[in-house]
Amino acid sequence: MKNILLPFEYAETIPHLIDCAVSLAKVYNSSISGVAIHQRIDSFIAQEGSIIFDTVHHDENISEVIKYKEKFESHMEALVLKDKALSSLNYQWLSEELQSQKYLGDLSRVYNVVIISRPYQELQSASLSSIQTILFDGGRPVMLIPMNKQVEIGNEVLISWNCTTESSRAVFAALPILKKANNVTILTVEKAITDGPSGEEVSKLLLSHGIESKAVSLEGDEKKAGEIILEYSKSINADLIVKGAYTQSRLREIIFGGVTRHLMLHSDLPIYLVN
Repeated sequence: MKNILLPFEYAETIPHLIDCAVSLAKVYNSSISGVAIHQRIDSFIAQEGSIIFDTVHHDENISEVIKYKEKFESHMEALVLKDKALSSLNYQWLSEELQSQKYLGDLSRVYNVVIISRPYQELQSASLSSIQTILFDGGRPVMLIPMNKQVEIGNEVLISWNCTTESSRAVFAALPILKKANNVTILTVEKAITDGPSGEEVSKLLLSHGIESKAVSLEGDEKKAGEIILEYSKSINADLIVKGAYTQSRLREIIFGGVTRHLMLHSDLPIYLVN
């Protein structure tokens, strides 16, 4: 959590993404980097996992980036002036140009986590493309934040466990967060899992890292797993969901739906996604 990247595609997301990043920076002594990204809404998937068309609109004015940068820096400065605990906060703006999705994927590889706003235009949202770029091309965790909602992260954490490799990666990547949490719950939805370690075995693993947790199993299947996870998360007042992303085919999830897609489009809670 030492290095946090904030890619901005919509100017209105800047304040609440910064607020989230700063709250984490205070806990983990993190540095924060901001960058403006093209809204790639005209990309298409030619085959599973391969995006072959990425238009850059050359007529976009450099003044757009200046507005993003000024909003980023002014909000940061206001927070630092307001809170003495942030006097040593390290933050920077990375580029004077709108950057491409490829740049985002490459850049994200050297950051501990990338914080991005939850998609709010269904599959037409550029944010969904950025999330996939970070997860698959960058290989880094994504912290997905609900739009324009004040969030406090990491006190009551729920792990969505379905026994997959992606779930395992998510648990290990989230260890710094889990170690600081007040309560950790490992939720398994029956009939929405694959062969692999149980929630109880994950609980034993976490205990070896000094993290106490509770394993819970609920009835359900793959079609309703997303709804069940969200309902249970709210029932325990969770402030973060940790999940392996796209544990089935990415193209299948886009076309037919899936748990990852459901959570990204419907969760009012922050989600920590890892592929």
